[in-house]
Amino acid sequence: MLLINHDYRFRLLTLCSCLLLYACAAEPTDQTISAQTAAVKTYFYLCEDEDKSIVVTINGDRGHLFSYQLSQALVRKPEANAFSGSDVYYRPDNPPDLAPGQTAEITIRGVRHENCKNNPRAAVWEAAKLRGVDYRALGQEPAWQLEIRSGKGFLLVTEYGANRVEFAYAEPEVNQVQRTTRYASQLGGNSVNITIKGEACSDSMNGETFSSRVEVVWQGKTLLGCGRALH
Repeated sequence: MLLINHDYRFRLLTLCSCLLLYACAAEPTDQTISAQTAAVKTYFYLCEDEDKSIVVTINGDRGHLFSYQLSQALVRKPEANAFSGSDVYYRPDNPPDLAPGQTAEITIRGVRHENCKNNPRAAVWEAAKLRGVDYRALGQEPAWQLEIRSGKGFLLVTEYGANRVEFAYAEPEVNQVQRTTRYASQLGGNSVNITIKGEACSDSMNGETFSSRVEVVWQGKTLLGCGRALH
């Protein structure tokens, strides 16, 4: 069990049956995690008149909108680059992909939200959560990513996505006093050792803050970075 405080969100807790239908996101500094879900786009919106996020996933002509108010399937409208459900309307301003800072028109239950801006960096983490990832970490120089699915396994991505190694899940060793969680797993001749420490961490490239420090030892290399729990 991770020692990090889990950031539960009401809208996602009520949508468990929908989460695995949508996955993946695009961010300039992150690589696609799965070729199977590469077609699915995830967008994370903050609107001027709303203090809670709105998440939209799009896969071809269909999608889904998640908000604290409701969760609803979307279908592309044939006459425009817009998507709608029975109580929602979504139209990105610059189809089909949104770059950082671009906006979308979003209406929920007859209320049009103003100046909704996509945050690609936050969308990557949201997409991982929708894929069922419990903990995600990343580091720089060299760039790497780690995903932990409790009870399922570990995915380590290095060399900007060129190397992907999946390890079987192993129960952690938890030290409450030192606030550390340690995992160790093997795959053939490869082994990975993961240490998560419950203390504040800052990304060396962009200054983003995280709730924990992470050390990954793999193939004689020590990868340092930051991470957070997603559920």
